[in-house]
Amino acid sequence: MRPWPQRLGALVLSLALSGKGFAHEGPEAEIEEITVEIARFGESAERLLQRAIEYRVLGRLKEAANDLQRAARLESDRPGLRRELARVQEGQGQTNEALATVELGLGLKSIEPDERAALLAMKAGLLAAKGRSEPALENWTEALRLQPENVDWHHSRSQLLREMGRHEERLKRIDEAIAATGSGMLEVERIDALLDAGRWTEALPRIESELASSRLRGSWLLRRGRALLGMSRADEARKDLEAASAEIRARLGPGIREASLLAEVGLAEELLGHVEEAKRWYADALAAGAGTYVRERLEKLKAARKD
Repeated sequence: MRPWPQRLGALVLSLALSGKGFAHEGPEAEIEEITVEIARFGESAERLLQRAIEYRVLGRLKEAANDLQRAARLESDRPGLRRELARVQEGQGQTNEALATVELGLGLKSIEPDERAALLAMKAGLLAAKGRSEPALENWTEALRLQPENVDWHHSRSQLLREMGRHEERLKRIDEAIAATGSGMLEVERIDALLDAGRWTEALPRIESELASSRLRGSWLLRRGRALLGMSRADEARKDLEAASAEIRARLGPGIREASLLAEVGLAEELLGHVEEAKRWYADALAAGAGTYVRERLEKLKAARKD
């Protein structure tokens, strides 16, 4: 962060120049303040980095990238600058450039373990987006070796293993993650992994326990429907799947386009045999940012229809 005397002086100057009071807040105000500081004290890697972050928040990615490029020329051995630049490049759809930037960051001698872990995790996500699953998995595993308590990274690796169809390995890794973190979110991930692995009877009592205490039941009804269907209890499964679809649809009010919920409705409709309906929901989920797993289910339905 900038030294307080400098920040105070710059803020006073900014207010004097703009005629605005002390109430202005948000990214635009922060950009204005930092710009005044740069005009008064000159560019520094820290000032440029902070302004770039605010530009990124506003979606002004070109300005963010320009600031970060200049900051990297001032402090070429700073890994955090490379990570922020890679994030901006990813936002611009420049995946190859983002990967190259991450590699530059990983090659810096000044890199600390936590920063290395963060860059490895970013690299894993970029590789996964390009369909390079094996190297992505290696990078997730290395990132988690350095930072085993990071629940989000465990979840991302689990989802990658799901997309790769490596269900038993996924379960093993989730068990290790739960032991390392004690995360309730990963307990839910484990139930999903049991279902994906076809271990219906093992998953069912855990689902029943969650249903007994859950206020929002749609997702758990969907899970129970999957388990019951796998156990050839079709009539019971249909009731759960219909109830799940109705409950989740009710949560998707006007303007709510949450990818995970859209995908869940799609799955419920697919399992009910409503193929065209499922395809529409999957397409909406993809438009809202759903991942490879949803795309594969949609493509499978399209291919089956052609046959």
